[in-house]
Amino acid sequence: MENVMTIAFWWLTAAFILGLIARLFKLPALIGFLVAGMLVEALNIDHSNMDELIEVIADLGVMLLLFTIGLKIKLNNILRKEILFTSGLNMLVVTIVTASIVFLLSFSSLRLFAGLSFQSCLLIGFSLSFSSTVFVVKILEERGELSSFHGKNAISILVIQDIFAVVFMTLVSDKTPSIWALLIPAYLWVVRYPLYFLLSRSGHGELLTVFGFFATFITGAYAFELVGLKPDLGALLAGMLLVKHRKADELYDRMMGYKDFFLIAFFIYVGLTGKLNWNVVLATLVLFPLMFFKGAIFMSLFSRFKIRARTAYLTSLSLSNFSEFALITGLIGYKAGWVPLDWITVFALLMTLSFLVSSPFNAKAHEIFDKYRNKLLALNTGGMYIDEEPKSIGDAQYMVVGYGSIGRPAYHYLKDELGLNTIAIDYNHEVVKKHKTSGININWGDSSNSIFWDTLDLSHLKLVFLAVSSHESNVSILHEIMKIPNRNFKLAAFCNYPDEAKKLKEMKVDYVYDFKIYQGEDFAEQAILKFNKEVRI
Repeated sequence: MENVMTIAFWWLTAAFILGLIARLFKLPALIGFLVAGMLVEALNIDHSNMDELIEVIADLGVMLLLFTIGLKIKLNNILRKEILFTSGLNMLVVTIVTASIVFLLSFSSLRLFAGLSFQSCLLIGFSLSFSSTVFVVKILEERGELSSFHGKNAISILVIQDIFAVVFMTLVSDKTPSIWALLIPAYLWVVRYPLYFLLSRSGHGELLTVFGFFATFITGAYAFELVGLKPDLGALLAGMLLVKHRKADELYDRMMGYKDFFLIAFFIYVGLTGKLNWNVVLATLVLFPLMFFKGAIFMSLFSRFKIRARTAYLTSLSLSNFSEFALITGLIGYKAGWVPLDWITVFALLMTLSFLVSSPFNAKAHEIFDKYRNKLLALNTGGMYIDEEPKSIGDAQYMVVGYGSIGRPAYHYLKDELGLNTIAIDYNHEVVKKHKTSGININWGDSSNSIFWDTLDLSHLKLVFLAVSSHESNVSILHEIMKIPNRNFKLAAFCNYPDEAKKLKEMKVDYVYDFKIYQGEDFAEQAILKFNKEVRI
């Protein structure tokens, strides 16, 4: 027990300190967790009696991650041709090019490459064709862009990649799916109804959290494990089953903190994988430039499928990294005798290095686009784009950005109660399509995109309401609004916490609504108004 506590002390201390240092340098904390694992390994701290436990916790973290992703993904987003073809073609091209390079190097004197079979080369190429689900989700979360159009594109690509991963693992696994696996589609169709029933009656507290764990690990992961399928896929599909439930967003928010805690173990576990030597470092340096090649292929494919350059650029940038899945395939390859054990360390180092390099680029993604805007926009091929920005907002004087739980009542109060000329903007095509047909003055648009503001006549606008539930998203939108020359409209923004309110005020937002502070006042005000109205009647 004492040894366990010592190991836990070193892990948690290293993870916290290095995670904090990463944040101070404006890098994701997960970079610090990765380095923490490597540091513990480098110090030769005996962790053999903890390896199994940390691996289990890491696996649980990945399952929770996939479940929360599923809560944000709709099937029609995945089945779009630009997603299916871009994902498949990118993996094919990267696999072939990487395998070819490694095969040529197999005739060299480089120790890790020498003598590799073509089968081994294909395994390495396939492993490096994946992008990291964990990293991409964290990057998008921190930028408040998980629900943006490019964020949904990136997540949809990752879901397709996860499906490829499951197929691969099924094909090479010694464990053959049972005949009962054929009933999984029927199972998912049937189990949806009791899940909806249970979620509706889970309240808003601890029971909702327990339901989230139950849906992830029992309904999803364990059910798939029983029939010989990848439990990760089960967790993902369990989340997707609940995406249309009215409490899906609440469940997502509830599970986020637990997911992040479990994922700390995942990154420490990755950092603990293998030991560095000169052969590993050399192989890593040789293959690392493929990360940029992968991003370029994504960019090219997205542009060919009529996605605007900015969206293509942001999506490609987030996907330009190597995946934790390479560690899984590397272990499979090692057990099968295709690659030596050192290749697992190469994959871990490639993934870590790709995170370190891509993190600052992703953090400055919008600034980089603005700097090279003309060159990037030249990639647009013309014609009608999937993410076409609105050309006009008419003579609307009030704009509500985000037609969700906050924006919807705000829009109707302005439009219906006060009779003001109001337009709503949302980046969810389905939301826009649904409400536009019912007579709502709503347009699709990515308000975090500078092009959105540049293309519109804003002369009639008096007030813009930022009603997106994510503070990070509102800040991202504000950065673009502040670039508008001679802006003559005022800004109102919603937030949940005092530190968020302070940030919004620093960004020159005219009216900041701190929900935690003002909800009591609004409750009293509305009640009194209705009471006085009834009394007068």
